[in-house]
Amino acid sequence: MKRNDVLKAQWKPLAANMASAILVGLGVGGCATTTPSYPTGPQKAMGQPLKVILVETPMAVDDPKLRDLLSLDLDKGAPEVHNIVAQAVGSAQKMASADLQRALKDQGIPIVNSQAVTQAIETLRVDNHDTVVSRSMAEQLQAVSGADALLRYRITDYGFTPEAWRDAVIVFEITSTLGIAAIAYAMPSTRSVAGIYLVTEGMEESAEAYTGFWALDEVYRPVRIEAELIGLNTGTAVWTGNATGLADTNLSRLVRTVTPTEREMQLDRALQDAAKGLAAKLPKTFRPQEEK
Repeated sequence: MKRNDVLKAQWKPLAANMASAILVGLGVGGCATTTPSYPTGPQKAMGQPLKVILVETPMAVDDPKLRDLLSLDLDKGAPEVHNIVAQAVGSAQKMASADLQRALKDQGIPIVNSQAVTQAIETLRVDNHDTVVSRSMAEQLQAVSGADALLRYRITDYGFTPEAWRDAVIVFEITSTLGIAAIAYAMPSTRSVAGIYLVTEGMEESAEAYTGFWALDEVYRPVRIEAELIGLNTGTAVWTGNATGLADTNLSRLVRTVTPTEREMQLDRALQDAAKGLAAKLPKTFRPQEEK
């Protein structure tokens, strides 16, 4: 048995437990094992049916991460690497658009689309995440579309534990470790071991957490989508949200090599899950904001 296979076999119980603990701690444990049941989005009293322009901005995932995800053995500077990554990004964004359109339709939220709308989006560059939508720009979009709001979204994490989750877990670890160390230092009888505890416990917890992240990545290939809903009568955000999708649970992925075909299926399932979750969180009606 290869050394890597031995290590995987040894890590499986710890990795599986840490992955479950992280999911439960973040309140998403059920999503990994059952078909999600999404709540209905908040209703706005006396509002009108929400009509949106759907705009996708470029994926916010670094090339090195995508390279690792695709398991490329080529030299980083090789032209093939750029082409493979670009193709993967294009495919993911195309699928995200299709999945979100279906999810919005299932939620009864109509999407306004036309050649004039597409041209306005390109002219105003609202498909750039860094573009701030001014009131004038919003009014132009509303004039050509008749829509109530602009739903702008992007993929922020693709196949890896979302950075927001990592930060939450690490902050919890640091807070709990420092708290215990502070108690130890406050007591004369245990003051001498407080520093040793900080070092050893910090190392152990970090190792366990990152093992858990590795397990989450291997088993579930998380995909996160973030979005903002911008009212076209004011150009201000009336709602922001995000959703993270997970692939099906199959712990055998921790102790064997996942084929490119299976990995692609994981990503597709997680992306679809994220799109459904995001659409379910959107408000279903829209009340134009009062003029100030």
